[in-house]
Amino acid sequence: MFDRARWTTIAAAVAFTAVAGIGLPSANAIVPSGQRTDFVPITPCRLFDTRPATQVGPRSTPLGNAETYTQAVTGTNGNCTIPAEATAIAMNVTTVNGTSGSFLTVWPADAAQPLASNLNWIAGAPATPNKVDVKLSAAGKVSLFNLSGSVDVLADVVGYDAAVDSSVHSDVYDEFSMVFTTTSSTIVMSQVPGACLGNSGSTGVAGRVPLVVPVGARLISVDVAMFDGPALVVGQYTVFLVRDTLAGSSQSPLAIAPAVLGGGQTNIIVHHVITPTATEIVASGESFQLQIGSFTNNDNGFCQAIVTYDTNG
Repeated sequence: MFDRARWTTIAAAVAFTAVAGIGLPSANAIVPSGQRTDFVPITPCRLFDTRPATQVGPRSTPLGNAETYTQAVTGTNGNCTIPAEATAIAMNVTTVNGTSGSFLTVWPADAAQPLASNLNWIAGAPATPNKVDVKLSAAGKVSLFNLSGSVDVLADVVGYDAAVDSSVHSDVYDEFSMVFTTTSSTIVMSQVPGACLGNSGSTGVAGRVPLVVPVGARLISVDVAMFDGPALVVGQYTVFLVRDTLAGSSQSPLAIAPAVLGGGQTNIIVHHVITPTATEIVASGESFQLQIGSFTNNDNGFCQAIVTYDTNG
């Protein structure tokens, strides 16, 4: 017997239903453009300090009147090593020794200077810190502008944002998250040994598991896990991908090779990776399903499928 918990991989589960003649869902999701970023906190490190006695980085003089200073961030600079993949940084910026009332602006070095301030101080003010989040230029740099007088500036990086490659996705379907459909009223769905979904009736019948793959995605593979009960005939059931279109529900099982399962290995969960025989790019109005046949007498059952697809094509 297998532990039921090993197959409960979906956090938000949807209970299965066994119904006759229900239409299969269309893959209506749209592939988002661009990449997302994740924040990576780090042990604080000093990027630069313009004070001569405590200099860190390339500069040992204060920023002058109406001066713009550009500081490299990515790579090794000062006491920091920031990866080239970083797109923005979070840092604590402090001004000290200001000779007049002024403000400091920090922005990406390849952008126009914005009309904004990140820190403000008056002449003779004590050290004035503030948290600053700023995007990096394409070359991994930031610029700083001091309005008037002179002022020393130091900056400690506490984290950075980095682009995450999320082009390849793996979606999991199991007996708690999928809707199992069949066109037969003779099938009786139940949990078979091994905590998988099967047919407790005496008549074998095929069923389908709808898969949601975003429009524009390239289907890579499907890893199907089946409970392989005592088979009367070796290879008595198969699992294969079916591509349907909304217009007439045209089945094209020959376009995607079937995978033969069912080897008569009692109480064994069998994995089989189904790979499309040709490139499958999901078009609008198409949907994909796993077709499984045939369930009978708790001899076999569907346990899980992991669908892998690439949204970058």
